[in-house]
Amino acid sequence: MGHEKVRMATLLHKFRIEFASVEIVVGLDDDPDQASIDDYLKYKPEDQEIDAKTKQYIRMGELLRDKTTELTQLIVLTLPVPRDSSPALKYMSWLEVMSNNLPPILMLRGNQQDALTFYC
Repeated sequence: MGHEKVRMATLLHKFRIEFASVEIVVGLDDDPDQASIDDYLKYKPEDQEIDAKTKQYIRMGELLRDKTTELTQLIVLTLPVPRDSSPALKYMSWLEVMSNNLPPILMLRGNQQDALTFYC
């Protein structure tokens, strides 16, 4: 895990992004707490089941809230890729459950092409 932190710090430095720390978060495959699932049920469409992907997004929101402190000024995440079969309300509920009660979040989404350019 130390190697991943160094790689991320190097990348941030190349883009001249100031940072205080780099956190590699593990535990995404664990099941979310029942309280978090209950919070999600407020946003969930009535006829939709809570599938594995939804549980993963609920868990991601938990991990973000666990790792965030009062000093956190910005969280940068990769925007989840919507599935063609997912209803818009379900997708928006994923975004809500990941970002609820957190500092500002910047969600980035690319199309498998470089979005930033740096010169070595």
